[in-house]
Amino acid sequence: EITRDAPEVGQVVHATGLAGLNDLSQALGTPIGSGVKGQALALNHVARDQPQLFVDGLHIVPHADGTTAIGSTSETTWTYDGPDAQLDALLEKAITAVPALARAEVIARWSGIRPKATTRAPLLGEYPGRPGHFIANGGFKIGFGMAPKVAEVMARLILTGEDTIPPGFRVEDSL
Repeated sequence: EITRDAPEVGQVVHATGLAGLNDLSQALGTPIGSGVKGQALALNHVARDQPQLFVDGLHIVPHADGTTAIGSTSETTWTYDGPDAQLDALLEKAITAVPALARAEVIARWSGIRPKATTRAPLLGEYPGRPGHFIANGGFKIGFGMAPKVAEVMARLILTGEDTIPPGFRVEDSL
């Protein structure tokens, strides 16, 4: 089992979300990032042949499996990490945009805290003052889509020393 308190042996990549951004901010003595809570839901609504919609910050995304995702909130302050009443307002907004969704059953509600670097770009590179340690964090809204490229860039850096980190993505760019 790996925990935050596990011994760090060999080369270490800190891809540790909000907790890692908080640790890095504390270590560097300056804010490096924060968390943004996002909530979404899934409906039992077949629209696989319909386009995705983006209306006033609302995403309506039909899936091939016969479900439709509705997302998402972007909350910079929250008192509860889990799904809450803001999802009801999000669903109402979706129904206003697509009235056929009013008949759809809600099959899932979820939330998560997305790590957002102060620059809004992922933070990649060596961990300042910690030889053999590296950071891959702060991806916020693009983190999932960028994950394969981030993995490639970080693997090159760690395994061969080749630095292909894009401009603006370096840890020091956030300082």
